[in-house]
Amino acid sequence: MRFIVDLEYGTDGVHGLVTREGCDRSEPFHGWLELLSVLESPRSRGNPWDVP
Repeated sequence: MRFIVDLEYGTDGVHGLVTREGCDRSEPFHGWLELLSVLESPRSRGNPWDVP
């Protein structure tokens, strides 16, 4: 799977948006750990808007 990561780094840390290949919806994140969580498989996270 491929991702487009729009990453910004500032005084309050890292934040941005992640878009999965073939998906029009971007997921926001704030912090390195949240970015890793967003990059996990949708099925392991149980996101209600992710389709199988």
